[in-house]
Amino acid sequence: MKELINSWTDTAESHKAIHEDFCNKVNGEPELKALRDWVEQNIFGFGERSFLWMWKLILATKSQVKFLEVGVFRGQTLAIIKLIKPNAKVFGITPLDSTDGHWESDYAKDIKIIHDQFNLKQPTIFKGLSTDAEIIQQATSKYDIVYIDGGHTLDVVRQDLKNYSPMVKQGGYLVIDDCCNKYKIPHGMFPGIQSVSQAVDEWFPNEEFKELFSVVHIRVFEKI
Repeated sequence: MKELINSWTDTAESHKAIHEDFCNKVNGEPELKALRDWVEQNIFGFGERSFLWMWKLILATKSQVKFLEVGVFRGQTLAIIKLIKPNAKVFGITPLDSTDGHWESDYAKDIKIIHDQFNLKQPTIFKGLSTDAEIIQQATSKYDIVYIDGGHTLDVVRQDLKNYSPMVKQGGYLVIDDCCNKYKIPHGMFPGIQSVSQAVDEWFPNEEFKELFSVVHIRVFEKI
């Protein structure tokens, strides 16, 4: 990951090269490729194939991992974390319903299905909205990695940053989806959602985190 941090630049060529290189690396690892292929074939998640390699690089920096995802959908990311790091303690916050415009589905069943499909231990789910006081209290802990991919309105993202960024351990990572609109993302690649990017750009820079790099529309920060 140090190589990526040292070489990252905000140019269209760099963003494209990172994405394509990471996709190729995922396709070169049968377990990662199988999970992503299954997700795409069964519409069990969105994001980019390159994100699986990003997670592998991040997880390789930690011997023990306590991971929280804010906004789970059908369980793709939680399954990726367990596949790459079987001893990781994995938690997710989700309403398990169609909140935020998702289609109707049995999301609890979906999360179980993807983990069973790849013989992975089931995650711990805090059922509710990330902005609910009860959910914040249930989830409150210190995590090695917090991944924010919940509601995409400006107010919700602001609240998620306020409530969950303090839960990152010193030396841990805050990973935020859909927030690279200010970067020179090439045409044809998704830069993110403007409201999410605005909230992140308001929050950062600050004295607690430093930005390490981005991959397509995800930005990665380290707690100082």
